[in-house]
Amino acid sequence: MAMPRLIPAPKEIALSQERVVLDPTWGLVDRSSCPGVRARYADAFGLSRAEGDRNLSLLREESALATPVVSGHSLAEEEYRLEISPQDVTVRAASERGFLHALSTLGQVRNGPSLPVGKVRDYPRLAIRGIQLMFESFLQMGAVEATALITTAAKLKLNTVLLEFGDRFPFERHAAVRAPTALTREELRRLLDHARSLGMEPIPLLQSLGHLNYLLKHDEYAHLREEEKFRDQMCPLNEKSFHTFTELAEEVLSFFPGARFMHIGADETRRLGACPRCREQAARSGKGSLYVGHINKVCGWLSDRGLTPIIWDDILCAHPDVLDALHPGAWVMYWDYWTTSSPSPLLIARYDREERSSSVYDQRWQTEWKAELSDVTAQTLAFFGHPVPLESDLSERFLKVYRRYLGDQFPKAVRAFPYLEFYQDHGRRVICGPTCSGNTSDWLSLPDFARYGSNIKLFAERAFEAEAEGLITTAWYNLPPEMINFGLIATAHFAW
Repeated sequence: MAMPRLIPAPKEIALSQERVVLDPTWGLVDRSSCPGVRARYADAFGLSRAEGDRNLSLLREESALATPVVSGHSLAEEEYRLEISPQDVTVRAASERGFLHALSTLGQVRNGPSLPVGKVRDYPRLAIRGIQLMFESFLQMGAVEATALITTAAKLKLNTVLLEFGDRFPFERHAAVRAPTALTREELRRLLDHARSLGMEPIPLLQSLGHLNYLLKHDEYAHLREEEKFRDQMCPLNEKSFHTFTELAEEVLSFFPGARFMHIGADETRRLGACPRCREQAARSGKGSLYVGHINKVCGWLSDRGLTPIIWDDILCAHPDVLDALHPGAWVMYWDYWTTSSPSPLLIARYDREERSSSVYDQRWQTEWKAELSDVTAQTLAFFGHPVPLESDLSERFLKVYRRYLGDQFPKAVRAFPYLEFYQDHGRRVICGPTCSGNTSDWLSLPDFARYGSNIKLFAERAFEAEAEGLITTAWYNLPPEMINFGLIATAHFAW
C-alpha cells in the first residue's frame, strides 16, 4: 500500500511496506510524565493500559533543547522520534506537544490498526504556528465550529490559536455591547479547555484603540469616541478610554489564566488627530505621539500583570519615529496579505504617503517586465496594486528609513516582507501574519486560495530566514468557517 502524503511533512521519515498490527494484546508503557497522553494513545489504538509482551512505549526525554540536534538523546521542545517494529512501537518526546505530534503522525500513516515499520524524526522550525479565529467577523462560527477547527489545527501540529471576539464575548460588566450571538461563558470555558488539552495555546485579542465600532456605536460609550462619523476609534487622550479597555481586558483575561500573551490590536487607527484636543497634540508632536502614548499605557498595564503585549505593525510602519518609544516588552505582528513572490513587484509603503495608495509597484511591470509575472502575482497587482514610477514615487524620507531593507533589485522589485528585519533591528520580536481570508479577490469564484497559499508559503519562508518568533495566519470577513480549513492546512504545511 502506498504511503499517504503527510501534512506537515516530517523532517526525516523512513517507512517500509512491512506492517505491524496493533491490537488489544499490545500493552502500553507510559513514561511520558504527561497526564492525559496515556489515555489518548490507548484510546487511539485500543491498547491495554497494562504492560504486555509487545508494547507501545512513551518515553520522556527530560532535557528539552531550544533547537534540534543531529544526534544524541536530548530533544527539542516539540520534537518527537518514532520507531515502529513488529515487536514494539517507541515514541520519544520531551514535552506533551511532542507526544501529541507523534500521535498525529501515527494517525496519518495508520490503516486501521496497521502501522508501517520504520522510523520518523520530526520537529518544527518555527516556535509559534497558529491560526486566528475571529468570532466578530465569522458570524456563522459558534463554539461547535470553532472546536472543530481547533481540533483540526492540533492534528496538523499547529500550537497557537489567536481568538478575537468583539461583541461576541460574554461580557457582564459591559453587557450592553454583548451581541445576541455571543458565546456563553460555559461555551467559552469548554472551548479554551479543549484547545489547551490539545497542546494549543490560546491568545486573546482585544482591540485597544481602533476597530471598536461594536463598543462605540452604543450611546453609553459616546464620550470615548474620537469622532462621530465612523465611531470606531477611542480618543487616545481621554483617560476613560484606557480605563474602559482595562475593564474589558480584565473580563477577557479572567478566561485565560496563566496566559503569556495578549494581542491588543491597535491597527488601522485612521482617526488619529480627529478631535480638537488630539489635533492640537498632533500638530505639536505628530500623530505617532498620540498613538504610542495610549498604547504604552496599555502595554504597561499588561506587562505589570506578567503578560507580553502583541501589536499589529501597520501604524508603527507608518510612524517609524515612535517605534523606539514603544514599550520595550511589546512584540510586533507584521501583517501583509498581498506579497506572493520573492522578490516582490509589490511594495506596501505605509510611511510618508500623504493619503496616497500604500500598495504600489513600478509601472514598467505593465509593459517590459509583464511576462515575468506569475498568474497569482499578476492578478494581485491588477486587483490591489497601483502602478507608479516607484523610485521617484517614494519620498526621500521614506528611502532614508527603509531603503536598506528593500533589497538590491529595487525599484524593479523589493525583498519580500522588507520590514521584518527593520523591526528586528529595532529590538522587536516579530510574529508574521499572512492571511487565509482577507480582502475581496477571488479564485474560480471562490475565495482567493491561490493568493492566500502563496502568501502563507512565502511569509513562512521569510520567517525561517529571519528567525522570527513564528507565524499566525489571519482570517477575516464573514465566510463559512469551513473555509478556514485551507488556512489550517497551508499554515501547518509551510510553517512546520
